[in-house]
Amino acid sequence: MDIVISIAAEIVKCLFGQCLSHSFLYCNDIQNMKKKVKMLHAARDKVQNSVDAAIRSAEEIEIEVYKWLEKVDVTLEEAKEILEDEENGNTRSSGGACLNLKQCHQQRKKAKKIVQDINDALKTGNFDTVSHRPASHAIYVTFESRMSTVKGLMEALRDTSINVIGVWGMPGAGKTTIVNEVVWQAKEEKLFDEVAIATVMQRPDLRRIQGEIADMLNLKFDVEFEPGRANQLRDRLKRNKKVLVILDDIWNKLDLEAIGIPCNGCKILLTSRDRDILSCKMNTQKNFELDVLSPDEAWSLFEKMAGDSLKDPNLRSIATQVAEVCAGLPLAIVTVATALKNKSLFEWEDALQQLRRPSPVHLTGMQAAIYSKIELSYKHLGSPMLKSFFLLCGQTNSTIYYRDLLEYCFGLCLFPSVCTLEEARNKVYTLVRNLKDSCLLLEDPHTRDYVRMHDLVRDVAILIAKDENMFMMRDDDPVKWPDEDELKMCTSISVYARDIHELPDRLVCPKLKMLYVDGRDRDFEISDTFFKGMRELKVLDLTRMRLSSLPSSINLLTNLQTLCLDQCVLKDIAVIGELKNLEILSLFSSIFTQLPKEIGLLARLRLLDFSECIKLEVIPPNVLSNLKQLEELYVCDSFTQWELEGVNNERASLAELKHLSLLTTLEVNIPDANMLPKNLFFNKLKRYKIFIGDVWDQFDKPESSRALKLKLNSSFELEQGITMLLSGIEDLCLDELKGVKSIISELDSKGFQQLKHLHVQNNSEMKYIIYSKGLVIADVAFPVLEIFSLKNMIKLEEICHGQIPLASFRNLSTVKVEHCEKLKFIFSLSIAKSLSQLQTLEIRECSIMGAIVEKEEGGAEDRDMILFPQLRHLVLHCLPKLMSFLSTQNSDIIDAGEVIPESELNFRLPILHEQVVFPNLETLELSSIRSEQILLHIQHRPSSSFKLTDPRFLNLRDLKVKGSGNLKYLLSSSTATSMIQLKYLVIEDSKVMEEVLLREDFGEEEIIPKELFPRLENLILKDLPVLKRFCVGSNIKFSSLKVMLIEKCPKLESFIFKPVSSEEVSHTTMQPLFNEKVAFPSLETLTIMHMENLKIIWHDQLAEDSFSKLQYLFVLYCENLVNIFESNMLTRFQSLERLEVGYCGSLQEVFELQRLDVRESHAVTAIPLKILVLRCLPKMKQVWNKDFQGIFSFQNLQLISVWECESLKSLFPASMARCLMQLEDLRIEDCGVEEIVSREEIAKVAARFVFPKVTLLVLRKLPKLKWFCRGLHTSKWPLLKELEVHACDQIEIFASKILNFQETVEQSQLEASIQQPLFLVEEDTLFPNLEVLTLSGDFKMKEMQCDQLLEESLYKLKDLFIASYLAVSDWINFLKRLHSLERLFVRLTSWEEIFPYEELFDQENNAIILAQLRELELYELPTLTHLWKEDTQPSPILYNLENLIVSFCDNLKILVPSSISFQNLTNLEILKCHGLINLVTSSTAKSLEQLKKMSISECERITEVVVGEGGEVSEVITFTQLIYLKLDSLPNLASFCSESYSFNFPSLEEVIVRQCPRMKTFSHGPRGTPKLERVQAAQEDEWHWKNSKDGVHPNYAAAGMRLGIVVCASNWWVMRTITRTLELLWYKSLASSVFSAQVLPGSSESIRGGKIL
Repeated sequence: MDIVISIAAEIVKCLFGQCLSHSFLYCNDIQNMKKKVKMLHAARDKVQNSVDAAIRSAEEIEIEVYKWLEKVDVTLEEAKEILEDEENGNTRSSGGACLNLKQCHQQRKKAKKIVQDINDALKTGNFDTVSHRPASHAIYVTFESRMSTVKGLMEALRDTSINVIGVWGMPGAGKTTIVNEVVWQAKEEKLFDEVAIATVMQRPDLRRIQGEIADMLNLKFDVEFEPGRANQLRDRLKRNKKVLVILDDIWNKLDLEAIGIPCNGCKILLTSRDRDILSCKMNTQKNFELDVLSPDEAWSLFEKMAGDSLKDPNLRSIATQVAEVCAGLPLAIVTVATALKNKSLFEWEDALQQLRRPSPVHLTGMQAAIYSKIELSYKHLGSPMLKSFFLLCGQTNSTIYYRDLLEYCFGLCLFPSVCTLEEARNKVYTLVRNLKDSCLLLEDPHTRDYVRMHDLVRDVAILIAKDENMFMMRDDDPVKWPDEDELKMCTSISVYARDIHELPDRLVCPKLKMLYVDGRDRDFEISDTFFKGMRELKVLDLTRMRLSSLPSSINLLTNLQTLCLDQCVLKDIAVIGELKNLEILSLFSSIFTQLPKEIGLLARLRLLDFSECIKLEVIPPNVLSNLKQLEELYVCDSFTQWELEGVNNERASLAELKHLSLLTTLEVNIPDANMLPKNLFFNKLKRYKIFIGDVWDQFDKPESSRALKLKLNSSFELEQGITMLLSGIEDLCLDELKGVKSIISELDSKGFQQLKHLHVQNNSEMKYIIYSKGLVIADVAFPVLEIFSLKNMIKLEEICHGQIPLASFRNLSTVKVEHCEKLKFIFSLSIAKSLSQLQTLEIRECSIMGAIVEKEEGGAEDRDMILFPQLRHLVLHCLPKLMSFLSTQNSDIIDAGEVIPESELNFRLPILHEQVVFPNLETLELSSIRSEQILLHIQHRPSSSFKLTDPRFLNLRDLKVKGSGNLKYLLSSSTATSMIQLKYLVIEDSKVMEEVLLREDFGEEEIIPKELFPRLENLILKDLPVLKRFCVGSNIKFSSLKVMLIEKCPKLESFIFKPVSSEEVSHTTMQPLFNEKVAFPSLETLTIMHMENLKIIWHDQLAEDSFSKLQYLFVLYCENLVNIFESNMLTRFQSLERLEVGYCGSLQEVFELQRLDVRESHAVTAIPLKILVLRCLPKMKQVWNKDFQGIFSFQNLQLISVWECESLKSLFPASMARCLMQLEDLRIEDCGVEEIVSREEIAKVAARFVFPKVTLLVLRKLPKLKWFCRGLHTSKWPLLKELEVHACDQIEIFASKILNFQETVEQSQLEASIQQPLFLVEEDTLFPNLEVLTLSGDFKMKEMQCDQLLEESLYKLKDLFIASYLAVSDWINFLKRLHSLERLFVRLTSWEEIFPYEELFDQENNAIILAQLRELELYELPTLTHLWKEDTQPSPILYNLENLIVSFCDNLKILVPSSISFQNLTNLEILKCHGLINLVTSSTAKSLEQLKKMSISECERITEVVVGEGGEVSEVITFTQLIYLKLDSLPNLASFCSESYSFNFPSLEEVIVRQCPRMKTFSHGPRGTPKLERVQAAQEDEWHWKNSKDGVHPNYAAAGMRLGIVVCASNWWVMRTITRTLELLWYKSLASSVFSAQVLPGSSESIRGGKIL
């Protein structure tokens, strides 16, 4: 028993010890795991914070980070389960005294694994970055418009003097994305230790904003309320000075202190839609506007977001339209492109329709995402007035004229407290500024007279306005007026619909206040009842309408205050005088000749605009002087025939303006200063544009509100009224102005304090603009002048003579000087240093100018002088004496005998002095700059190149050098290296230039970098007769070059040349233009022209990616070029779409494939070529010199055009012809082609060719053409619509099957050259869709005379042009097959009649052809005597004819028999048909009911137009629709008709009778012409209207006819005007010489409706 007990005790001891041991180890492992879990939690929180910050920055999280977080979460969850088991005692035994050893072991094992997983996670969790910029972000920020903003923001962030920065732009412009890019770059540059971002939103939650900032700063708040949290946040931000805080999307003033953001403790970046919020309420120190993307940028972003969808050519065209609708707004582009990605064509088209015409009820998710952001901005507008103004802007066009807004707002009484137009204008400007600040309106990039509304903002405005009962028809909308109930509620209607052709008879709109209709330059007849239902109308705008009169119901509009008839054609508008309450009348750019005198009755009129009314000749006297309330008068570019004061009283004089005491705005043209009345004062003028003289371009309008353009013979003509305007002038142009030698001292001694634009021209006396010698000029001269230009100032010696205050010209941005022969320099150095705003400097044709800036005597020497820090555009043209930009002590002319040591040779441009720096220069143009004095006797001096010193041209984008005759080299290699922004390089007409880039040290192998001009996109080398190369180098890449033109560079051998040794070695081998030393990976267009010595374009071993993107290749006038592509070159051109080769006299083939190794097995290479044009290649025998079957495929060809290639025998091999599945257009003209398709071996079976997409086939002037393809073959043309065969006389055009196939094959084995017709008609229809057929030349048609198969092939033929001496039988049999023919043109046949009756009609007189014929033209038919014989039966053949033209048919005796009826004819023209005695019989004339135009010219024998048939004298012939009648050069014409028939012309408006000397009377019977508006006759014609009811005195009518005057004789009141005009002419002189001196024969001067045009 003891033994048992002792054994048991030992067992218990062992077990207990083991248990204790396991328990100890278990506890140790658990503790270790707990510690690791804490470390992992900390690491995870750190990564998660970074992820959260990245998400707030709109960045995409790296996949590895997401995977790490997921794995960590799993590990932590596993650790949590073990720890929970430990806490719950699940690892103990049921008694609780000892651990469950088995479970303990399992838990220890799990804990160890978790610890290992944690260790691994801690090692892999040290991410350098957790995110990346999204694809759209990456491309978005690279756009030029965005890069400039980012650059500006980064500069502002680096500037220690700026604390608060703002970014503003319309919703969706990408403000947040730009800010995120700035954050990214700031982190990269380590500008800040910490960056915190918070989104504010429309209703700011301060607590949330504080939390977002604190999270990014790892700050934990330990207080509850906002003030305490603000204190903690403020302390945290002040602790670290290098903190950037970004507050995104601010809508109102935000209290930064309440949030806890110290204004001086950190950098603050704010974004908002409202500029006013930033600058006025948040006190930003610098603001950046973010505008929409440019069209190119928008498309690039759209392409990127749409992805592979746009590779489908069917989608691409619709995609461009969709992108255009997005109008450059990034939000819209990304939203729309993403939504349509991988969608079908119908979905794209549906989306386009939705975007163009959004439904107010059913907005798609795509539209809602865009529109909701814009609608928020509208709702945030403060006042109801501003909201109404915004909706009014939305009812206009997307480009809005300020004056339109003024006229609409004043007419609508939108501003109740406003009394004058001046006050209303100020209010409009204020509201526009408010909407601009809110990004709901945009600046117009071209003019300050307009403002723009983004298309998507306008969409939202229209949708909102519809809820406010404002109706609009947009451009693309159908013409659909609101229903009756909607019209009753409408307050505004705007119609821009393209298809508007008429207005309803009446609109019942009792609440309508505004009506706008754009008539699209169409004729409108407005019903007299139209305005009866809109008596509350206040604003009426009818634009671009042709109106004969205004309806009488307009006088019911007693509330109308604004009437605009802009860009209209107007006749009778006298009824306007009845609108007694009218305050604004605009006739801008309308066509009318006389202002109605009734306008003078509008006593309440405040604004009258008839500017740009170029036809206006008469303003009746006293009309303007009666308008006592007039505040604004616009007559610019309009009426100029002002009467001299007190001379006559037929037109208005400028003296009437003296009566307009309230006038504040005046725009007027005065062609002669003598028209100015005395004592004309403009005391109240605030805006004026007064042009005096006839030298000013009428359409060159200044944008300044106060402008004078004066051509005065002397200063004495500066009347006091004009002189007083000079003190506040903003824009001043002076021409001649004799007697004035200095502008400042004689015109305004105070220095033109408000002048912004000064232009002086054509002065032969003025020596100085400013003359201050002996005077004390206290005031700064021209302090706000922005644009200064001088032209043709032949005596001008200096601009400033003497000392003036240094602040003069301080605001100057543009200087242009042209043709100032005595001007030696532009500015003194002291003045030049103050021109910090100068952006454009253009100097042209100043023959003695030696420097642009001249240094004063005794001045200190400056080094690295920065002149013109903002200069962006510099042009120096034709300055033969120019030695230096800056004339200094060391820039004197070098003595002719001076010898300069080689050690002192350097690269410099004397013109651009080394001391002058232009840090922002973008465009530099140098043309006809010569430096003969410097280069004299120094032939080898490298200073005949110029060095554009490195720091000066870092921003240069456009460099153009032309006509610089002494420049051997353009740039040094170091200068070229510095031009990292250069985009356009143009070198032209430099006669001695040998090299563009000159290496500075030939001993250095790699002096020129691998990548040259990294942003260069366009390169033009033109007319450089001795240019040898671009530069010396190796492996040079032009990475961005897209377009290159090389023209007239005959010495250019290799573009990049690498010498064998340090000196160039002459090579006997032929050098290619492009070799492996240069790469053009982005080149898209290459043009090579007039390179007479060029033999090889490229080496067969090019750089790897060179020319891989080339799309367009043009090679022209290269006389010695043998081929274009050699051997294996084609595989490189995987983007080539268009190839044009022409005028290369030695070219033998385009594609030289002889050296291809066809033994190698490889896949067929598809060449993307779509267009191939070959012209004037006299030695080209083949396009391809080898059949490339199995090697290349040209399956993408769509157009092939070959002209003037006389040696060409065939166009393409048979293997290629079978693959032309995309070919649409094939043209061969004037070539020596014998066969179009060549076959090396004649097969035993017939070859079949199918051209499934060809729509046009032209074969013209191919005298050697014998086969389409040698040997038996057939061809199919299922989509061919137009076929022309001209002068292909050796081949038969059409034939049916000539032999069965077996017989033909047997014969072909004996005679390989068996000739087959061009088109073999088989059972299957040959041309099922042919619509136009042209056949000319000596072609044969005998085999197809009775072929039913041909009839089926020509079933759809509509147009037939025949020009050939074709046999009549062949012609008739051919014509019988054409059942759908609508147009027939016949020329050069030997037929006597076109339609032989017996051939074309059956016994029952049924026409069997030409039932659909609409147009018939007969030209140059020398043997034609009649269309068909006179004695035939009545013919229905021309019943449907609408257009008949017969010309140059000398033997034509009778046009048509009397049996012919022309019931549908609308146009009849006869020219040079000398055999005709008359045109038609009276019975045929009666059928001309639809005739609208009749023209008979140069028919020598014709005596009358209509010949009688002996009918009743009372017979009436009516030409119901005839509008135009011309009788010209008919020497024997006696009358329209010699019989006494009555002729009615109810629609006749214009008659021209010219050179008809025997015509004494129009007709012998009565005639009626109620609508006749124009009768034009030559001076020598004398005949009179006999019908007394016309109301025209015979003598006056005769005078009118001789003078070429239009007579409108239907109304007596009209005749009073005509009679008065004719009386004045008649009584002045009865001699025709008086008239002939004033009016040429055939003059088209006219009177319409009683008004002289």
